[in-house]
Amino acid sequence: MDEQLNKFVLSTQKPPVMEVKNWLKLKGKPEKSLLDLSQAAPLYPPPSKLMTFLSKQALISENHLYGEVLGDIPLREEIANLWNEEYSSSICINNIAITSGCNLAFCAAISTIASSSDSILVPVPWYFSHEMWLTIQGINIIPIPCDAKMFPDFERAKELIDKKTKAIVLVTPNNPTGVEYPTNLVKKFSALAKDNKMKLIVDETYKNFGNKQSNIIYKGEWSDHLIQLYSFSKVYRLTGHRVGLMVASEPFIKQVEKFLDTTTICPNRLAQKAAYFGLLNLQDFIIKEKLKIEKLKDAFEDKLRDNSEWSLHGIGGYFAYLRYKSTSDSLSVAKKLLNELSILTIPGDMFFPKAKNLFIKERRSIRIAFANSTIEEINELFKRLKKFSF
Repeated sequence: MDEQLNKFVLSTQKPPVMEVKNWLKLKGKPEKSLLDLSQAAPLYPPPSKLMTFLSKQALISENHLYGEVLGDIPLREEIANLWNEEYSSSICINNIAITSGCNLAFCAAISTIASSSDSILVPVPWYFSHEMWLTIQGINIIPIPCDAKMFPDFERAKELIDKKTKAIVLVTPNNPTGVEYPTNLVKKFSALAKDNKMKLIVDETYKNFGNKQSNIIYKGEWSDHLIQLYSFSKVYRLTGHRVGLMVASEPFIKQVEKFLDTTTICPNRLAQKAAYFGLLNLQDFIIKEKLKIEKLKDAFEDKLRDNSEWSLHGIGGYFAYLRYKSTSDSLSVAKKLLNELSILTIPGDMFFPKAKNLFIKERRSIRIAFANSTIEEINELFKRLKKFSF
């Protein structure tokens, strides 16, 4: 049966979040309440005024019809206005594509850039959805190692480029490490991509929860080599609606339109209305959310100081990335955390190449999505971790 299926799909890992949530079905009745720290998505509904707005929009017949392939023009116009104001740039709606979530923006970018047997440079640990799409497309993923600060090794990246390399992918603030890349480092990678006639894809899904707001450096006209990805889903709690965007050069967006027209045809119309409303009305909400997450981050770091078995290798945005001293593999550690302490996390192995002989020490890690927690839950997490034995 398998020989009748796409070999690239067969070689792609199972969706990690769904995989670890399936562990819950195998677990007996828990002695403790579950601390679900696996998924980096808001668990609460959108702000009430956004919900009220959407309920009214649902009654407008136009919002249930096809729209522009690249997204509704008022939304793209407002994005252009805000981006130009914030970054002193000169983009227009022809530089913008609205997509059904940021993951689709990534898929559209990659499908426009590369084909089977081409190569893409991606720092490890990497965002598993990026790795999955590249694998499904039969594209070679070239891992860029990271240093002790979890920044991608620029010198090593230069050595890894060859004639088949089509792009470099950066995620900042990073998923899974939470680390925000210094602007100067992003500039260096941007110059490297430009000099080698490659694309630089910068995924800024979590930029509203970082310190810089953005690492993209705009200089007037949009540079042909640069592609920015962003998500409205996290910041406005719209994950079920699926709404993200891509900013790129006008010729590139014209090619991306072909991909979008043959997949989603147009982005979700109600989701676009929600994003438009958010841009106009929810800046105060974003600030409050950022402050709330910063308090959780501070509490996490404070509690971790009392636990010698774990070391913090990255924190920020939605995530804390922990390493441990034991030589146990991360899948075993994550399952043990769930079975013994009712703590659900994503093991480091899911953020690295399949070959177990690569990045052996680095993959002894777990990702904790702390942004949906409370201070009380973080206190409870470390209370339980103190009782954990490898």
